[in-house]
Amino acid sequence: MSLLLAPLQCSYSPSASRRDAEGRVRVIIVGAGWAGMAAADTLARSNVSFLVLESTNRTGGRTHSVPFGDPRVWSGVVERGANWVQGVGGGAAGSSRSAPRAPVENPVHALARQHGLRTRRIWGSGDGNMSGYDAVYTSDGDAHGDPGGEIRRWANTALDCLNATAVAASDDMSVRDGLRACGWRPRSEVEWAVDWAMSGEDANGELARHQSLRSFLPDEGYTWWGPHDDFVIDQHPRGFARLIDAMVQDVIPPGDPRILLNAEVVKVRYGCEGVTVTTRDGRVLSAEQVISTLPLGVLQRRHASLFDPPLPAPQREVLESRGISMGNLTHVVVQFPRVWWDDGMLKWLSANHGSNQSRGEFSLWHNLNHASLLPGSQTLLTFLGDPQSSLYEGMADADVRAALMRRLRAQHPRTRIPDPLSFFISRHGYDPNTHGAYSFFEPGWRDKYFATLTRPLAARCGAAQGGEEVVRVRLAGEAMCDDLSGYTHGGYQSGREAAAAYLHGAGKGPDPRDHDELSLCNW
Repeated sequence: MSLLLAPLQCSYSPSASRRDAEGRVRVIIVGAGWAGMAAADTLARSNVSFLVLESTNRTGGRTHSVPFGDPRVWSGVVERGANWVQGVGGGAAGSSRSAPRAPVENPVHALARQHGLRTRRIWGSGDGNMSGYDAVYTSDGDAHGDPGGEIRRWANTALDCLNATAVAASDDMSVRDGLRACGWRPRSEVEWAVDWAMSGEDANGELARHQSLRSFLPDEGYTWWGPHDDFVIDQHPRGFARLIDAMVQDVIPPGDPRILLNAEVVKVRYGCEGVTVTTRDGRVLSAEQVISTLPLGVLQRRHASLFDPPLPAPQREVLESRGISMGNLTHVVVQFPRVWWDDGMLKWLSANHGSNQSRGEFSLWHNLNHASLLPGSQTLLTFLGDPQSSLYEGMADADVRAALMRRLRAQHPRTRIPDPLSFFISRHGYDPNTHGAYSFFEPGWRDKYFATLTRPLAARCGAAQGGEEVVRVRLAGEAMCDDLSGYTHGGYQSGREAAAAYLHGAGKGPDPRDHDELSLCNW
């Protein structure tokens, strides 16, 4: 057994949930997504008292399934947030000096494998692999917009070039700059449809000119753990989020009183005496430390009113103006009374009239009715990135549905497309609990900013408050995990590492810096 794992596999003791003599727990965790629950799981296995405060009525954060479908045809669940286990199939971890020794498998994929999460392998996602699209339709509905696959191969060559050259790019270069330098200069409507799939859907929905090239590729998760994705199609009512339940089931059973739902945190006050956390409904809770897993978008909008004392000036500057932002990737799901498309295709691209001005307008389509996904569902899935995400998420469902149908019928003018039976659109950008779907980096971002962004908040105590710094608040979440930011496994890893740092400081665990498993975020 690894020495690293030993302190994390202690059996849970009910006494660990008891508060100390002053009525406080050791750690309050803000947020019950992957980061928050991974932190809670780690603390629970070391018998450290904690509370998790979650603003919604569920755990899972941005991993959340929703009921969908007309039962006359098919009904089940679809994911409104995280939809892939990304970075699977075997990579450099454990076999190369340029990668961590462990874990050799994406930890979220390990959970998925252990607990039988239903997925479908999408080959080559880490490289972009535009050849994974079965067809590219012209703007007048011809499925042979790229008959020999030359445009998709050209795109793959450009992405290979990005992978090879991004590490040497300047901090100010955008993905668009890199694509141009690699010879990718789309002109036709079909080429622009492929372009959006390269720099929108396969990233985080942001335009290529808004993304930092050095932070875009090469991607550590794919390099370490494998170049493929697993698309989640699990039909448990919790969908993808059931892995969080499975992760903690041995130490945090359903209904555990340490998980407080509908408990939105509005104030975190910290000082030499500890931390007090106030919820919107007036509860005041005390702890030795706080692990905040609030999404980046929430921190950017609320940090001034949330923390007392405020964030230090350098931390505020990085958070507000140094080039880390929330991107969006909007899920749109639509079910029909019959299959009117080529059901043998897994996914395809559709060009729109207007070339690059409309390339992100419902251009990418996944056939959920495919035999390898959810056969019988008669459902299509598409994605939007900004600026379309912000536009359509701000509209009523009926208006988005009408716009989608106009676009679909324009893309297939010779096909009679029936009105849909069911419709869903995610709205991460307008959700006050997230204000976006993923974190990403703009040109100008420097890796050195991460140390400032993620620096724990501390109180200076003793010798008339001029003494040593005592850590009171740790920041976690996918945005705080440098090498794995933007991903579910980044959230998971960040939560583990924040809890491990607490345990080390409390003399209950190893120094995370000595173990790759506990230092991946800044490996």
